[in-house]
Amino acid sequence: MDWLKSLYPEVRQVLIDAVPEYWPELKQIVNVLLDEQLIPEAILPLASCDTVGGEARRAIHVSAALTTAATSLRILDDLEDKDRPEALWNRVGPARTWNYVAAFQSMTFSLVQQSLLEKEKIQKIIRTFTDMYMHMAYGQDRDIIGNTRTVEDYWTTVADKIAQGYAAGCAVGAMVATDNNDLIDACRDFGFHLGYVIQIVNDTESIWANNGTTDLKQGKITLPLIYGLTTKHPRHDELVSLIRDGKIASHEGLIKEILDSVDTKSFLLWAALKERDQALKAISMFPDSEGRQVLEAYVTGLFGDVQLLMPKA
Repeated sequence: MDWLKSLYPEVRQVLIDAVPEYWPELKQIVNVLLDEQLIPEAILPLASCDTVGGEARRAIHVSAALTTAATSLRILDDLEDKDRPEALWNRVGPARTWNYVAAFQSMTFSLVQQSLLEKEKIQKIIRTFTDMYMHMAYGQDRDIIGNTRTVEDYWTTVADKIAQGYAAGCAVGAMVATDNNDLIDACRDFGFHLGYVIQIVNDTESIWANNGTTDLKQGKITLPLIYGLTTKHPRHDELVSLIRDGKIASHEGLIKEILDSVDTKSFLLWAALKERDQALKAISMFPDSEGRQVLEAYVTGLFGDVQLLMPKA
């Protein structure tokens, strides 16, 4: 893992060099975003490339491209949710924020084109990023208009809004090193299930381990609430009434009490563990390598904080 992380300075430099000299404000934003560390997802293309037997350094531009793609989506999500006062939209306003989103999206494709990969690989990776953006925009749209009211709706929304992004991040890393679709699909499947795990963990922590603006305070209906609505229990009608009357935010404590009464956190842990097992199974075909170890550590490491949220036996 240390060797793969040693490539981070090169990824950072590629990102900085990709910003046009005529746009110092964009360079400043990039520098601020990179001030502490790269986003965690930056390691996924590097690790996936290594996992399928490639040289991870060849995936540096793809790692940088995934970073700008993820950054554009995070900025957009902040703009739509408006739940983080320190976010970019609160500093530069909505109009400029939309403009920066477009800039980061353009950088994603530019970075891939700047790589020294073969033309066919570049085209394939660009198609993958294009499909990713479209799926994630669709998932975000479903979320915005409230098309997530059942467990099945939830899986559909998360598949597009979150899982497709992680699937693409792993797949493009594999594409750098191989043309074998079975190997690429194995990494893609790993990323897809990883995305599910991440969303379930986020949904859990946003209710039970968030000291700021929780999903309930924002009136959001996420998997914990959906579970409470679709499970038979003595307080089901009470929960339905609170949601129907638009009282999620004003009755956060009561709703958490109801969710705790039906052991919602245990269900969430079970669901996340199922997805983790699927992710690990997807890459079990590969021989042991640092890349595979990094991918395994990435998904298993997500469970540390969740275990702390579980009720004591």
